Amino acid sequence: MSAKGIAVGRVQAVLTRLIEAGPPVKALDHTTGEVVSVTPQLAAAPHGFLPLFLAAGDTVWREATGRSLGIDLTPDPQALLGLRVHAVATTAFAPVMLSMMEAMAQVARPDMLLVNDLQDPWLAAQERLAWREKLTPRVPAAPTRQPIGPMAGLRAHRKDARP
Repeated sequence: MSAKGIAVGRVQAVLTRLIEAGPPVKALDHTTGEVVSVTPQLAAAPHGFLPLFLAAGDTVWREATGRSLGIDLTPDPQALLGLRVHAVATTAFAPVMLSMMEAMAQVARPDMLLVNDLQDPWLAAQERLAWREKLTPRVPAAPTRQPIGPMAGLRAHRKDARP
């Protein structure tokens, strides 16, 4: 835990272990229509799917408590989803992990965890980010990618990607 909250690296490390122990994580690439495997490292990376998992956990926590976990997502055109996890403001590690685990359990299929099934919390997180940006103007960033949408960048992260 840092003075400003939980270290993102700690969340990333534990999520990686959880994903390695559970059903495989997959994503539907809307560009090709193919369901592709996602490595645990990409799934838990701050520039990969970690923003999605944290947004889903934040939704679970908000429904249970009426409060946010304090997920700080910043625009990053190089990130898979167009956003990167910058920080987790809460100082309690357990609610973050348990909320993410509950969100994952709610959408898990018997044979996989399809990240596209977490789209609703992701859209809500993007709306909250857009609202926060209106309240505290920053230097304009590159437009974010569509929510999970085509995931054109996914191909670049796959081991078996063909040019």
